[in-house]
Amino acid sequence: MSEVFQAFAEMMEFRSRATLSYRPQANGQQERSVKTVIQSVRVYVEDPLQQDWDEIVERLVGAINTSQDMTRKETPFCLVHGWDAQYTLKAMSTSLRRGLGRQSDALAWRREVNRQ
Repeated sequence: MSEVFQAFAEMMEFRSRATLSYRPQANGQQERSVKTVIQSVRVYVEDPLQQDWDEIVERLVGAINTSQDMTRKETPFCLVHGWDAQYTLKAMSTSLRRGLGRQSDALAWRREVNRQ
């Protein structure tokens, strides 16, 4: 590992273990995520009427990236980008709870988030 990364790991107070990139068995958590995606897609494509599996994969990966990691107590998305992912649906449901319920509120929220 580079000295910069080691210094960063010390600063963030986490332990890191180097693994070989060609050996996914060494990283159990990542291996489990890949296994979950493969199982979910397999179940979905077994139905002959479900041919849009490529769109479902995007949603599965999004769900995995925004689910909280029990070890790190953060989402993978937050660890990579530095902020929690927020979706338009969340903005719309927040607007509805406030009694506003207008799509323009959700659109304004989405534009504000995209500017950040």
